[in-house]
Amino acid sequence: AERTARSERKRRDSFGMFDGYDSCSEESTSSSSSEDSEDDVVRSIPASLPIIKNNGQVYTYPDGKAGMATCEMCGMVGVRDAFYSKTKRFCSVSCSRSYSSNSKKASILARLQGKPPTKKAKVLQKQPLMAKLAAYAQYQASQQNQAKSKSVVPAESFDWGRYICSSNTVGAPVSCFKHAPMGTCWGDIKEGVRIEVPNSDTNLSTKVYWIAEIIKLAGFKALLRYEGFDSDTSKDFWCNLCIPEVHPVGWCASSNKPLVPPKSIQHKYSNWKPVLVKRLTGAKTLPTDFTAKVKHAASHSYSPALPE
Repeated sequence: AERTARSERKRRDSFGMFDGYDSCSEESTSSSSSEDSEDDVVRSIPASLPIIKNNGQVYTYPDGKAGMATCEMCGMVGVRDAFYSKTKRFCSVSCSRSYSSNSKKASILARLQGKPPTKKAKVLQKQPLMAKLAAYAQYQASQQNQAKSKSVVPAESFDWGRYICSSNTVGAPVSCFKHAPMGTCWGDIKEGVRIEVPNSDTNLSTKVYWIAEIIKLAGFKALLRYEGFDSDTSKDFWCNLCIPEVHPVGWCASSNKPLVPPKSIQHKYSNWKPVLVKRLTGAKTLPTDFTAKVKHAASHSYSPALPE
């Protein structure tokens, strides 16, 4: 029986079905180790192709260079087939996302600096990008501070009121120019006429009014003095009588607007009402239709003759 078994084993070995099988080990070899299986894969690759092993995976490349790749984000060199995405530009998902985020930041920085963004924006590392953004913000702040520090000296314009007072000259009245706006109805405007104008000598946040007297006329402008200052000229001011803020006496009462005396003379009287009644009795003021005449004159200031 032993002779028969040996002859049968020799007959099978002759066909190559049990290579490496010997009498010392009759157990099955189907559960081989991973290293043996990897060696089998390596042996199955033609000897003409270089071999690369990476994370348990076996890769080949024909020329020794095409199979390697460098991550465009972190610079790591590795097997190209093991890299992320179809283009194999990044070694991992994290590097791909970081590259995309930094590309957007680089594009924003280029726009802030006034440079047109290129098709492929140069990727900046996080720390250099933040440093450049901080430096650019500091540059802008310094430019703004320099602009504020430069004192702008406005060109001195001609002050008609100051010239009239300093040279003691008399301006031609508007009534002398019949073609001028309000030229035909300016005869009612004279020195000593009382009007109601905004009170600028007050600490109130709301707009209030007070009575003023025309001291001097120069064209459409008048030198005004608040009622109650008497001969004190410290608060005199020039005002264009054709502005909407100029009204005849009594307008505040009919329009429910407050009459408040200037703070400089407010202490002179405890009750201003009887003082105003006494001073305004018999005084002249603007015509009631003065504002309407001003609006009409402004809208018809020039009417060119049309050819027939």
